[in-house]
Formats: sequence, C-alpha cells, structure tokens
Amino acid sequence: MSPTEHDAQAYAILGQRYAYATASLILGLACFVNLAGLEKALLAIVFGWLALKSQPGPPLRDRRLWAKVGIALGAVVLVVVPTVVLLNIDRLREVVAALARLGDGR
Repeated sequence: MSPTEHDAQAYAILGQRYAYATASLILGLACFVNLAGLEKALLAIVFGWLALKSQPGPPLRDRRLWAKVGIALGAVVLVVVPTVVLLNIDRLREVVAALARLGDGR
C-alpha cells in the first residue's frame, strides 16, 4: 500500500471514530429524554467503546472526552432505571391496575 493510500485509510478510520464518539455522546444524552431508553444507553456504550478502540490506528485524540461521557451516561442509565423500577415495583403495579380500570371505563 502506498503512503498516500495508507494516509487516506488512516483519515477514514479517524473520521469514523469521530462519528462514533459523536453518536455516543448524543445517544448518552438522549437516554434521559425517554427514561425507558435502555437501547439508546446500550448503543451509547457500544459507540463509545468503538471510538476509543486503539486498533486499527490511528487512535482517537480530539473527541475522547465525548466518547467517555457517552459511555458514562449510558452506564448511568443502565444502572439507575432498572434500580428505580425494582425499588418501586409495588407502586408500578398499582399504576397499571389504575390504568386498567380507566381503560375498562369504571
């Protein structure tokens, strides 16, 4: 592979990593818009991890913080939402029963 082809491939990989870091940050923030958005949290973690991978080179330098914040926000949502649901399962059952009664017209 010639040096120019190698440089072009390196820039393409670096651009892809920038996109992964940006997607990770946006998905990490979007998790809080819809509190049941666990799929977005998982995607934020995956994209952040892909952005921070060291191979194939070149490594991500400029937007490492974006990827790390996306991973952190996704992890927070993956821990907090199931914990809140499990701690309030009795209240959720009452809410579901009340909604069922409303749906029946009683």
